[in-house]
Amino acid sequence: MERITLMAKREKTPHEIFAEKFVSELQPKTVEDVKEGLKSIFGPIFESMLKGELAAHLGYDSNDHNPKATTNRRNGSNKKTLKSSPCTVKT
Repeated sequence: MERITLMAKREKTPHEIFAEKFVSELQPKTVEDVKEGLKSIFGPIFESMLKGELAAHLGYDSNDHNPKATTNRRNGSNKKTLKSSPCTVKT
């Protein structure tokens, strides 16, 4: 009797899932399309990272109205331009 071995399907990594969504949503046709697509997501990614870094530094999240253990406060934000090797991104 023959034995059939079934291989388990490998789960996709978060990077692979992201890449598939990126391509299906933006449908880039050229390298320039890919660069523009990446440029459009770098801003929100960096903005989110900077907000997280500030929350970790201050010890509280934005719009947290509870008493604070520090005198450091958020006092607004300004537009920023980040220069990276792939592109320049405005946040």
